[in-house]
Amino acid sequence: MIAPKDKYTAELRQLGFTVHEIEMASSSIAPLQDLITISRYAALLDKIRPDYYLGFTAKPNIYGGFIAAKYRCKVINNIAGLGRTFSKPGFLQQLMHLLYRIGLRKSHHVFFQNNDDLALFEQHGLLKQSTRSVLPGSGVNIKRFSSKNYHNLQKEITHSSATTRVSTNNADSQPASSFVFLFSARLLLEKGIREYIAAAYRIKDLHPHAIFKVLGKHSNTSAELPQVELHNACADGTIEYLGTTDNVVEILHQANCFVLPSFYREGVPRSLLEAASCGLPLITTNSVGCKETVTDKLNGFLVNPRDEESLFLAMRAMIEQPIEAYLQMGKESRKMAIHKFSETIIFERYNALIK
Repeated sequence: MIAPKDKYTAELRQLGFTVHEIEMASSSIAPLQDLITISRYAALLDKIRPDYYLGFTAKPNIYGGFIAAKYRCKVINNIAGLGRTFSKPGFLQQLMHLLYRIGLRKSHHVFFQNNDDLALFEQHGLLKQSTRSVLPGSGVNIKRFSSKNYHNLQKEITHSSATTRVSTNNADSQPASSFVFLFSARLLLEKGIREYIAAAYRIKDLHPHAIFKVLGKHSNTSAELPQVELHNACADGTIEYLGTTDNVVEILHQANCFVLPSFYREGVPRSLLEAASCGLPLITTNSVGCKETVTDKLNGFLVNPRDEESLFLAMRAMIEQPIEAYLQMGKESRKMAIHKFSETIIFERYNALIK
């Protein structure tokens, strides 16, 4: 493995992997740092001489893939989303087009995680002669991200409803005391965190006992929700901020609905796949990458990007629908995770390509 050093490097080595550390400016184009990264790739790949090079994320795909092809490795790229660079036209987007066109020109195969990204690359002529195909995201471990026990969950909901119910005309609706919404992502504005908080504030007026949790890294960058907004939303009880964790499954099992109102140019967000595998109904945007995970009104709701009103209405519909409808949505999410997004599907595609 070739990757920047982080807290998981030592754990990977303990598992028996050989990990080569590499310096990289991961979230920006930094010419001097990038030249160092390219030279480091060249030195490492000259030393390793792998038969196959499997690239993930932009710079490993572009820089590492280009160098690997020079050493006659069979390069297999995975374009796992394009981020904010491809969201609006400009110099940076044109530069990325050029870099991808050069970096992928001798790739053996290029995987994409959604049809929109593949179409964009083909439209701009970024693939040359490389073969290409679409994967169902990065896949999810359906055993680790197990479904909740719906029989016990239904008993718990029914018991709660004997004393506390959502104030609505529908007598079979969810009890407010048992319903937890969860947002899990880095707290980038483009992930829809501001819209989530705004919708949560309005839902609280209707259903004071509803809970809105937020899980994810906050690094105080300009692209993220300002610290003061996060603090205020926690202080007034609108949300509960959980920070970060390596035990995502436990938190997913405490939730009733997963919400990701992202308008970031995603591949297929792993957080949505993990939530689906745990049997949660999903609310996400009808935008690139996200829309692949939801069949509207079957396993959740699709909402308009950057639309607080659309998100509010979907979250309200989720909490006010009958118990049986909510449970059925979760079951449909789990079925979709098993049949469409299981990581074994991804492994089989890679194995078939390599063989």
